[in-house]
Amino acid sequence: MTTPELGYDEVLRAARRLVQRRVVGAMSTCDAAGQPHTRWMAGVAIGEGLSRLLSVTARGSRKLDQLADNPRVCWLFSDAHDDEVVTLTGTVSIIEDQSRVEPVWRRLEPAARLYAMNLLSEPENLWFVGLETTVETVEYMHPAAGLTHPVIHRLR
Repeated sequence: MTTPELGYDEVLRAARRLVQRRVVGAMSTCDAAGQPHTRWMAGVAIGEGLSRLLSVTARGSRKLDQLADNPRVCWLFSDAHDDEVVTLTGTVSIIEDQSRVEPVWRRLEPAARLYAMNLLSEPENLWFVGLETTVETVEYMHPAAGLTHPVIHRLR
């Protein structure tokens, strides 16, 4: 089977579409000892393209300690049947400014409540911070369409 060729713009469009449709993906961090930790997280692509992904986490979460030790992360999103898979790698910055985080919280709240953030009830309580991933690479696979090896692009 020949591998379909996908250009930079096609990969970014397909990846962004999948992230927008799924919202919840798996985010991996590493602790100080290099031990990986993966959690279900809700993420929203911010702006044009797929260069920034914003999520929220509770203050005091272990994830914040892990990110303080190593801000490098990996996100994995797939469709319901794993026919399409997107892997995003990058670096996270912590956002304390609630005016930047609250609009995203409103978009993520339904999914975030399902994934261990049900202690949060009011965004104005300041019980959460934003996690902004600056995406550096995008890997896209679509096995159902014959694309069984990832097409990898470094963001410009």
